[in-house]
Amino acid sequence: MRWPDSLDHELFRRLFKEQVSFYLLIMTKSLQKTSGIRIPLPDRFSVEWMLNHIRTSSYGVPYRFVNHRTLRRPLWLAGAPAVVEFDLSRAGVMKFRLLPLLGHVGPSGKKKVALLDELTAQTLFLWGLGDEVEDLHASMASDRDMAPLLERFGALRIVRAPDLFEALLVAVIGQQVSVQAAQSIRRRLMRKMGTRVTVGKAAGRENHYFYPTPRQLINAGELGLREQGLSRQKSKYLLEIAHHAVSGELDREAFTTLSDEEAIRRLCKIKGVGRWTAEIALMRGLGRNDVFAAGDLGLQVAVQELRRMPERPSEKALRKIAERWKGWRSYAAFYLWMTLQSRAL
Repeated sequence: MRWPDSLDHELFRRLFKEQVSFYLLIMTKSLQKTSGIRIPLPDRFSVEWMLNHIRTSSYGVPYRFVNHRTLRRPLWLAGAPAVVEFDLSRAGVMKFRLLPLLGHVGPSGKKKVALLDELTAQTLFLWGLGDEVEDLHASMASDRDMAPLLERFGALRIVRAPDLFEALLVAVIGQQVSVQAAQSIRRRLMRKMGTRVTVGKAAGRENHYFYPTPRQLINAGELGLREQGLSRQKSKYLLEIAHHAVSGELDREAFTTLSDEEAIRRLCKIKGVGRWTAEIALMRGLGRNDVFAAGDLGLQVAVQELRRMPERPSEKALRKIAERWKGWRSYAAFYLWMTLQSRAL
């Protein structure tokens, strides 16, 4: 779908917030005539750094790059498996589309409309495109610590998980192990236990793997999880999280009315979920923009280097420092992580 040249970002946000149904209907009709949905990207949106983050982040594991600026990932949409392609090759625009799955018949009629509704909402959430960050970036530009990072990385958005369960699963696997070891376990879980779908024709078929669903984890049991490289303790933690997910306790709607602290306290009642894990999950799985995981070693190192501190700040000291970023602490954390991830490129 081609948006008129006169459509600015403020109007786009207004359409999304006030006329969502109309907006989705227009895109649905357009999709019938084109190969995907196109939405305008924010000013100064840093495509290269966003894609670099996905390449190196623990939350980028499900993605597969087709080329430098096109990538795909599996998603559950309307309860069915799907593979979505995100194309950022054209300046100022993101195009996304569903790929046909081998052995699956695509929906039609009202079911297709519902699917596109969920696809659009998921895309905006995954890429942080629904966040109102203009004031946030203005605050960053006037902050002595963050201004150089904003200048370096441009207007980033937080890359998120599609749901709270996946955010918790990714975070728990990463507890107290190296990044490489955690990534290996995540990929093994996907290939050995997750749902597999195939796109493409015979000559160029491409398999995509989902993280195991809560029920798939429960069916595998502790022994099955340990066979994939998880410790006995972490296996129990993931099973505990899976049971909470199956009961509906991790649905995003269950947290809508809770403050950040209330949501953290609720998550910390789950065995294996401490404050660090809960804060990461709020940021990545619920889209909360004022959470700072001060116990994160990477954030402590990043702040130490940014401020040229002789010693790495403690969790308590870092939480006090982060008070100056109140209102947008999740974004401060994201930019700080980017300073570390940029070394891997």
